[in-house]
Amino acid sequence: MKKIIFFLMMVVAATITSCTSVDSKERGICKEWGGEVDVNKVYEPGMHTGVNWLWDDMVTFDVSQQTLVEKYEFNDKNNMGTGVEVSLDYSIDPKKVGYYYTKVTNPEVKLTKTLKSAAKEVIPQYTASELNLTKRQEAEQKLAAILEKELPGFYMLFDRVQITDVDIPKAIAEAAEATAKQAELNKLAESKVTQAKNNLDAAKYDAEAKAILSKPEMLALKKLEVEMEWAKKATSPYGNNNVFGSETAIVRGLK
Repeated sequence: MKKIIFFLMMVVAATITSCTSVDSKERGICKEWGGEVDVNKVYEPGMHTGVNWLWDDMVTFDVSQQTLVEKYEFNDKNNMGTGVEVSLDYSIDPKKVGYYYTKVTNPEVKLTKTLKSAAKEVIPQYTASELNLTKRQEAEQKLAAILEKELPGFYMLFDRVQITDVDIPKAIAEAAEATAKQAELNKLAESKVTQAKNNLDAAKYDAEAKAILSKPEMLALKKLEVEMEWAKKATSPYGNNNVFGSETAIVRGLK
């Protein structure tokens, strides 16, 4: 009797101590010792006990929302190479993690290829300008329709897809860059021409001024201008009774 009780106590102890757990954002499946999986049995978050966990394994999957961001380059509606960035929000179907585990090989690769295929189908229907300004939402709706149909085949749930960035087509960007460079060169050339003209005008003015001032009559006129300037500043010794006025200077040669 004691042996039976002891055996039962050992079984209970093994049952209690043989346990495994699933985190709050996960779902689990039991992988038996022989490798078999009951795809319809999904373990919810929490602690799970049982003797079988002495030899079976709990395989867990993160079923919270995941985001895949990919950047592509396709020809747009105008046949111009355009870079686009696409963001996909998805999750593993929590009710079908067993199927996801047993039936889908390389799920990340398949998901990436599916997103690229959808983008390749939709993006060329629009110009880069339309994707940037007026028809981005329409393009996203077309992408969503494709992905909503494709992802369940991988036991995934579609949440949202967005076109998060659209580059200026290479041809336009290169033309704009060339135009900007040419404008800078034109501006520099114009500045050089103006500077040269200013220098030429200054030199021409200096030459003309020197030629004029070197003439005898111009020298006499310059001398007279100097003397008149001196006369304005001189003070009359005859005071206010000077017939020429108190501000009038003495005329040279008169006493």
